[in-house]
Amino acid sequence: MAQMFECRLKAERCGMPKGTTIHVSSNFSTPDSIQIANECERLYGKKARDASYPGYWDIRKL
Repeated sequence: MAQMFECRLKAERCGMPKGTTIHVSSNFSTPDSIQIANECERLYGKKARDASYPGYWDIRKL
């Protein structure tokens, strides 16, 4: 069963300001880099995919 996570960017990356928030659904205990990249691209464009490393984000389960 998929869970929803809120991901908040720790520092400015790929044209997104610090504090940018995305919501990612995952079947795992935390979203992986591909799931984060897909949501970043959907919301902010192709360049934002480079901010997909989970360590760039504060991730919490909703």
